[in-house]
Amino acid sequence: MNIIVLHGSPRKGGDSDTLAQTFLDEMRKHRDCAIKHFYLNDMKIAPCQGCQSCCETQKCRIVDDMQQIYDAFPEADIVVWATPMYWGYMTAQMKLALDRMEALVCADGWKDKVFAVFLTYHCHVQSTVNFFERVCPFFETELHIVTCHTIKDNEHVPAAEMPGKLKECRELAFRLSEA
Repeated sequence: MNIIVLHGSPRKGGDSDTLAQTFLDEMRKHRDCAIKHFYLNDMKIAPCQGCQSCCETQKCRIVDDMQQIYDAFPEADIVVWATPMYWGYMTAQMKLALDRMEALVCADGWKDKVFAVFLTYHCHVQSTVNFFERVCPFFETELHIVTCHTIKDNEHVPAAEMPGKLKECRELAFRLSEA
């Protein structure tokens, strides 16, 4: 099974990475997995220019680190999206990569994929949940979302200290490994 992980957090090893890693560890217990990690904050990805050349050629005209994702995406059985929520939406790093996925969408690159989305948040999560719930059926993408509210009594609670959420990630991995 081929899995790619898009890490949207600028902080490696943070809460969204904890959820994704819990998922990946469980997947490895049940399936042989080839996993590629993309730490978006470390990549040089230019913003989409809205030129629409990708809709004509099925290839983005911008050549940068996004090419690594473009190369890995077609072979991926599962795409993991792991990001905290900043100001009620996915991080700028994740949104930047997502905007550049227009080239994949134009080439039916999202079709028949499984998306596992791990979102951590303090206040609001619904805007990103709504995004994935709105677009995935259109592209015939199987969608699974785990959200994790990381604040209690105005204090941050690390995802690593939330056994229920970690169990949810493991259970999702088990279900997908059986599919």
